Amino acid sequence: MSFEISDLSEHNSELLKLLTQNLPDMLWVKEINGNYLYANQAICDGLLMAKDTNEPIGKNDVFFAMREREAHRDNPQWHTFGELCFNSDLIVIENNKPMKFEEYGNVKGELLYLEVYKAPFYDKEGNIIGTVGAGRDITQLKKTQLDLEESLKTLNHQREQLESFNSELEKRVKEEVEKRQKQERLMLHQSRQAAMGEMLESIAHQWRQPLNIIGLATVNLETQYAIGSINDKDFHEKMKIISSNITYMSHTIDDFRKFLHPERETIVFHPSKSIEEVLEILSAQLESNNIATELEMNGTLDFYGVENEFKQVLIILLNNAVDAIRMQIQEKKIVQGKITIVLSCQDDCGLVEVCDNGGGISDTIIDNIFNPYFTTKHDAYGTGIGLYLAKNIIESRMKGSLRVNVIDSGSCFTIKAPLVNTSDNERAFCY
Repeated sequence: MSFEISDLSEHNSELLKLLTQNLPDMLWVKEINGNYLYANQAICDGLLMAKDTNEPIGKNDVFFAMREREAHRDNPQWHTFGELCFNSDLIVIENNKPMKFEEYGNVKGELLYLEVYKAPFYDKEGNIIGTVGAGRDITQLKKTQLDLEESLKTLNHQREQLESFNSELEKRVKEEVEKRQKQERLMLHQSRQAAMGEMLESIAHQWRQPLNIIGLATVNLETQYAIGSINDKDFHEKMKIISSNITYMSHTIDDFRKFLHPERETIVFHPSKSIEEVLEILSAQLESNNIATELEMNGTLDFYGVENEFKQVLIILLNNAVDAIRMQIQEKKIVQGKITIVLSCQDDCGLVEVCDNGGGISDTIIDNIFNPYFTTKHDAYGTGIGLYLAKNIIESRMKGSLRVNVIDSGSCFTIKAPLVNTSDNERAFCY
């Protein structure tokens, strides 16, 4: 459609005002030089600060911007919107097509955002003679958008910090795990050295009697040979005695060698068999300290773990019991020591109770006995890592627990470990 400026002025009628004055959106018509031909009430109130809709006619946005700034010289940012509006008018004219803008500037000292649509209009010869426009206040929406963007920026920053923290935490956890594993390997090495010393003492006890028997048999053979009274029957009997005791000593060495071998294979094993083998290893040591043992087995149990480690736990508990009982005997508080081992089931868990009459554990130290390097023994007799290692093996390797209770005559250590369903090797957790 083509227009004449004079025609547009004439059509600034009551009907046009009725249609546009009460709309919330800003509506206007401008000449090509930016002067207003029409402005509704919304743009007069919200952007121009005009006293009525007639005041803008013949004036431009810069006029009202300058008037507002002159009235508020103390605040140069009071009104900055005029120049922006005129610039976007020129862009529409240069491009000769309707365009959409997001304009912002200060109005009454506060930032205002408008979503603006502008289009050119023409005379009869097709020349652009002005622009029409509509604007909607989107300040609140824009502030919400900017707040969301700022929140997203903050969130991304926090996420980066969290990722950095997690990375650092993973690194520290890895370092701590490696440090702990190194410490545990050192403790295990120390414990095995201590166990080797205890095993050597046990070997000495185990071998004392067979060596005496072999010695007596050898002396007897020499005596009979010297006096010429030896016969084939006596010779073979003495050799049989010597051979059987050598075989016994050889089996003892095999038992100790299997225990000390760093076996790490995780298997299903019978704790009853492990207990019997440990008691056999320590039998001479227990006998020499006047300690009787009693084994009660209620049902067949299967555990899952490293059998040698389980045996090591048993030896730690039994050696502690031997030391406590020996002290009680030396102090003449008891005449004979006794260690009772009870094997039983409780729901899906197996219990191994090692109880003694060694006088018990003082309330002042019972909470510390599983701490590393805590010991009540003389430095020459204890490293303080046995019970710590035992608890670590049961809890970490066998998913069980190791606890201690004081009973009337002594103490009772209880190993609680999950039983194994040999058909599928499923295990519960026992704590």
